[in-house]
Amino acid sequence: MAEVIAQALFKKANSGPPKPPTQTRAQQQQQLQYPLSTTICCIYLLGNDKIRLINAPSSLVSSLRLAIIKTWNQHILAESRLDFNGGREEVIYEFRVGGQPWALSPKAGPFITSTNLVLAMKKAMETRGWSLVLASNMSRVREENDLLVFEYRDSKAGSGLSLTPSQERDPDEITLVGESEQKNKNDHKNGGQNQGQEQVLSDEGSIDMLNVELSGYDTIRVSEAPTVIITALRLAILRHWTQGIEKESDKKGVHEFTLTGCPFQTWGAETTFEVSMVIIQALENMQLHGFKLVESTDLDVIGSGNENDEFEGKAP
Repeated sequence: MAEVIAQALFKKANSGPPKPPTQTRAQQQQQLQYPLSTTICCIYLLGNDKIRLINAPSSLVSSLRLAIIKTWNQHILAESRLDFNGGREEVIYEFRVGGQPWALSPKAGPFITSTNLVLAMKKAMETRGWSLVLASNMSRVREENDLLVFEYRDSKAGSGLSLTPSQERDPDEITLVGESEQKNKNDHKNGGQNQGQEQVLSDEGSIDMLNVELSGYDTIRVSEAPTVIITALRLAILRHWTQGIEKESDKKGVHEFTLTGCPFQTWGAETTFEVSMVIIQALENMQLHGFKLVESTDLDVIGSGNENDEFEGKAP
């Protein structure tokens, strides 16, 4: 009897096999409106020694491998392609490197730090057209950011979004600016601030902004969001988080999703992949409704593990 009680006390919640989330027929039909993202991927720094490339084209694997070899003075111990995505072309590829770069005391050698390795990987991604748009401390295990999210920017397509050099240097606070806003800043430098602002307002219309907050270990909180964005976030969660949504609440313009399990305390391999895909799909879904990430701020000032992401879009 004592053994049974001990097992009940120390057994991890949701330690059994993941169950598919419950979706209504209407939600299943709505999912068809949101394609799986092919322009957003991420690099996840996992455990003490793993680098995981998620939802990326296979062409990025060699670039990342070269960046690791050139920058890190320890060998790549193992490489593997993981199949969590049902055989899709976008890969989930994992490197395991020596020296434990993500440990509290990495064995890198003199004049080499894990920061050098992260910078080299960011440069490799940027060279291939993938710009950093979000950096987050997703695992809540250490102080550094361990989830780096990138978006493909085709310069020939004229997407109208760019990262300014000063913003690219600071992964904790990244701002995207559109062509019209950049033009306004240039007009200000040239002494035509008022004229530039009037042109933006007349051409672009008013701007909507909303906040998405990752709170604690299981909560996504969205403020000042239209119903279509709340639906888009719900579908992103249900699509990739197999444990589903435990409950939802709405109060004073703030909609809160409480997820089953602890998605933002990632210790398992499948959990890492799922929560990464939730973030990627949420960004993709909101972009389809005209909202772009303009600022990401770490609000973990008292150890609560909160992160606030601000989105901007044109009002319909």
